[in-house]
Amino acid sequence: MATPLSRLLERAYEESRPLTAQLELTYKCNLLCSFCYNAPKQRRELDGDQWLEVLDKLKQAGTFNVILTGGEPMCHRDFFRIAEGVRERGLVLKTYTNGVLLADRARAERYASLSPFQTEISLHGADAATHDRLTGIAGSFDKLMVALGHLSDLGVKVALKTPITRLNQNQLEAIDEIGRRFGYPVTYDTNITPTDDGDLSPLSLAADREFLVSFFVEKMKRGEKGLRPRPVAKMKQNCGTGRTTLTIDPYGDIFPCVAWRRPVANIMEVEDLKAAWHGENPTLAYVRKVADEVPRRTLSGRPEGGFASFCPAVAEKETGDPYAFYPAARVSGLTKLEAVRRVRGKEADEAEDPVADGGSPT
Repeated sequence: MATPLSRLLERAYEESRPLTAQLELTYKCNLLCSFCYNAPKQRRELDGDQWLEVLDKLKQAGTFNVILTGGEPMCHRDFFRIAEGVRERGLVLKTYTNGVLLADRARAERYASLSPFQTEISLHGADAATHDRLTGIAGSFDKLMVALGHLSDLGVKVALKTPITRLNQNQLEAIDEIGRRFGYPVTYDTNITPTDDGDLSPLSLAADREFLVSFFVEKMKRGEKGLRPRPVAKMKQNCGTGRTTLTIDPYGDIFPCVAWRRPVANIMEVEDLKAAWHGENPTLAYVRKVADEVPRRTLSGRPEGGFASFCPAVAEKETGDPYAFYPAARVSGLTKLEAVRRVRGKEADEAEDPVADGGSPT
């Protein structure tokens, strides 16, 4: 049954309205995560005045959801000025951060005063040894714990995010306990992706497949969502890349999404973003076509297709073909399919669920 939100998203997709903009304020970071996908360039990053100009263009184009990220967004010298600019324009403020700088109470209080809609913070392990090994900086875990205490006291809404790796896969219960301690939910990401410049080395950190099967089995037993197949035979598109989402890097280059690093234009050279987004652009035409065709050309007809975490941008990085069912996507699909089979038996191979999670255009 369609909800007001689903109808809004469907209409935004049909109108190619960029509802969500992810702004990579800077590639500077106070951590050295071994699986980071950013690829900094020797170019001058946008300053605070320029980012405020970007916000005006986004609002005019119909954006209402703004995500500040990086790198570490709080490493940008004008972070608070930019974040305040988001709120002053009546836009929804979200932040993706490693949380370390919020160990400073005064900074945490200033951040809380912005009333961010949501703050997503990465937690890479249940102890300092694991977390700091993955972040590359000693002491980052302890500072994060202090920051979470401040944010919890201040009533800031936080979602903890944990990419599951072979280094932390046996710590998930302890990570859940950290979330409970501070009153924050934990979400787990089983996908490790290449860097933006195509380096595949982060993939070596991927968790063991048998572990992931057991992980999804336990999720099913707890009644959690996320293991119903997407209805690929009925889907109009794989995702909202180049339509309902866009990403702007620290240099002002506009991309169809965070994963697809095909530049559309530079925001500082665009007077009317709405017109540019709806005008003739070969990059946007290409990614929109691919997103529309992936369900039929790549996912349909495979038992694991509806379960797969498939990204055409990653497919292109790994194989040169955005339609290729690349190894990580196949493994993700087979892993979830195996988990469903262990719990439900062969009914996992039955018709796809028309209300499955993940069928949204965004």
